[in-house]
Amino acid sequence: MTKLFQMVAEYSDGDDDIFIDAHINSTDDKQNYVCSRNVGVGAHFYKILHEAPAEPKFGLLFCNDRFFFKPHQYFLAFDVFNNLHHRKNKRIRTENVQMNHSGRMQYNTPVMNFLAKSFPRSCYLFACAVPGIVGTPVDWLAPIEAEEYPGFSGVFLPDIPGVNVYPFTVTEHNQFLASLNKRSKHKVQKMEISQVTGIPNDAEVKCLLLFFMEVLEQDCPIQTLVEHYLVKQEKNIALGGAIVHELGFPFRVGNESRAIGGGVAFSGENVQAASVIIEKHVKTIKELEIKLKKLKECNIPGKKCLGFMFACCGRGALFYQKSNVEATAFHKVFPNVPLFGVFGNGELGINYLPKQTKEKTKVNSTIKGISGRTWLHAYTTVFVLLSFEN
Repeated sequence: MTKLFQMVAEYSDGDDDIFIDAHINSTDDKQNYVCSRNVGVGAHFYKILHEAPAEPKFGLLFCNDRFFFKPHQYFLAFDVFNNLHHRKNKRIRTENVQMNHSGRMQYNTPVMNFLAKSFPRSCYLFACAVPGIVGTPVDWLAPIEAEEYPGFSGVFLPDIPGVNVYPFTVTEHNQFLASLNKRSKHKVQKMEISQVTGIPNDAEVKCLLLFFMEVLEQDCPIQTLVEHYLVKQEKNIALGGAIVHELGFPFRVGNESRAIGGGVAFSGENVQAASVIIEKHVKTIKELEIKLKKLKECNIPGKKCLGFMFACCGRGALFYQKSNVEATAFHKVFPNVPLFGVFGNGELGINYLPKQTKEKTKVNSTIKGISGRTWLHAYTTVFVLLSFEN
C-alpha cells in the first residue's frame, strides 16, 4: 500500500531552542520536542527523510520567512554547499537547460537547491515563504500553528495509482495569459493555459492549490488561470491558496523571469476534494466547528487524506485571544487527517462541498471577496480536504 510522507513542522523559541508544544489526542496532555540548537531542525529533517516509507516524486514545502532566507542557521552544511554550488553554476551556465550536469533540477533560491540534493533527482519541489506555518509533526497526531517562529512543514507524495500531480509556476513571461480575458468574457484559449501549467486540456482538475506574491490586478495571469478552471468545471473544483512572500521552484537556466505565482493541480480517478471558507465574521470555536462539519458531510475518504489550511495572518492567536484554535478545531473534526498550511497575506478559495453522488454537484460561492472576486479573500481561512482514495 502506498503511504503518504509527512514532514515535521518545527519552530524555535528564540535563537537556540527548538520547541514543539502539541496537544495529544485532543487532551490537555502535552509533549515537547526539544533540540539544543537551531541545527537540530536540519538533523530532524534528515531523520524524517531517512525514515520515509516511499520515494517522493513531488514535495510541497511551507517555510517561515526566517527559515527560507537564513537556512545556514538550521543546516551546518549549507554555507559550504552554497559556495560550491555558486562556483559550479558559473562553469556550467547554459541557455535553455532545465537540469545541471548531474541531472538534478536547478532551483531559483539557494535553500531550494540545498534541500533538493537530499531528494531523488526526479522529485519536483515547490515551496512558499510565509509569515507563519501550519504542520502536523510526524511524532504527534495534533497539528500545530507556528505563527511567529522559524521552521517548515510540508507533504511529499510518491507515485499514487489513479492520481495525477501537475506542479507549475507562472512567471512574468506568461503575461500573455492576461490578454485572454480581453478576447472573450466567456472563453479562454485552452492551449495557452496548458502550455503554462502542463495540465492536459482534457484533464478534470479535482483540486487546485495556488500561491502568488502580490495582490492581483484585474486581468492578471493568475486571475485568468483561476477563472478558466472555475468556468471550465462549473466550479466543481476544490480551491485553496494564499498570497506569500516568496516562492521556491525549478527554473530554466537562461530564462530566469521572476515568478509571480505557481501551485499544483490534482486530477485522476482516485482524487476527491472539497474546500470551505471560514469567513471573517466567524469568531468562535462553535461557529468554526459548524463550518468544518460541512467538510465532514462531504464524506471524503479519510484513509489517504490530507488537510490544507490557508489562513490570514490576522486570524491567529491575536484574533482568538488563544493559540492554535483553528488547527485544533480541524483536528477535533478530522482526528486522523494531517494538516498543513500557511498564514499568508490574503487567501484564495471557494466553497466547494460536493455530495457523494455520480452526478456533478453545481456549487456556487456567494461570498464576495477582494475587488469583487469570489475566490480571493481577506481575514478568512480556507480549508481544503484532499483524498487519494476512491
